[in-house]
Amino acid sequence: MVSTSMFIALIASILFAIGLPVVLVVFFKKKFGISLYVLLIGLATFLAFALVLENIPHVYFLTLNSTTSEWLKNPWMYMLYGGLMAGLFEETGRLIMMKYVLKKYRDWKDGLSFGLGHGGFEAAVLVGISSISTLVMAIMINNGSFDSLASMNPSLQMAKDQLTGSSVLIWLGGIERVSALAIQLGLSILVLYGVKNRKIIFYFLAILIHALIDFPAALYQTGTIENIFVVEIIYALIAVIAIIWVVKSRGLFKETVLKV
Repeated sequence: MVSTSMFIALIASILFAIGLPVVLVVFFKKKFGISLYVLLIGLATFLAFALVLENIPHVYFLTLNSTTSEWLKNPWMYMLYGGLMAGLFEETGRLIMMKYVLKKYRDWKDGLSFGLGHGGFEAAVLVGISSISTLVMAIMINNGSFDSLASMNPSLQMAKDQLTGSSVLIWLGGIERVSALAIQLGLSILVLYGVKNRKIIFYFLAILIHALIDFPAALYQTGTIENIFVVEIIYALIAVIAIIWVVKSRGLFKETVLKV
């Protein structure tokens, strides 16, 4: 049987990954008048650059090319590769969209809207959808309809074992999306600030920051960092810094003059 605590964790994870972005859209729309068009462009940017284009070199370097796939078995090489690829594709996507598609949207609130679309969609795809399917699976386990399904697909038994265990990882997955969303807001505003003032250095800074942020997760995936709590604490601290930057940066946009 799946415990009540697991159901609570799954529902909380869905609320963190899907509910929070929706609430923030409503709040930011009312408070700051954010553009839903910019939000959709941010969403499309994550879809195109992170989910589609970024996977092209991954297939080549991690699978098709035996030399690079061997090199990347080294956890430190994998850390550098994964972090830089994520930073390069996502921040380049931001730069292109902000510079060429969103020419008339260069205010602080537009960075907020873009980051919310980008980070909100990321949360929904990476955690929200999987949490919903896992919740359905948990319901099936408790009403007895799961066993017949698992008999046809033995790999589902592993999922059942996870659901009848500790709920800690489910909680951490949801909480991590909150941190990631704050970080995406911060990076979006950073790149937009550079675009607004024609300072390409902020684009490169965003790539570097993005890569550094992804390093702990890469090291955890390779087993170099064994304690997931260490990774989540790091991300929580970075998220706090990102939120401070988001709040403080509003004044910087008021001080700058739009250049076209």
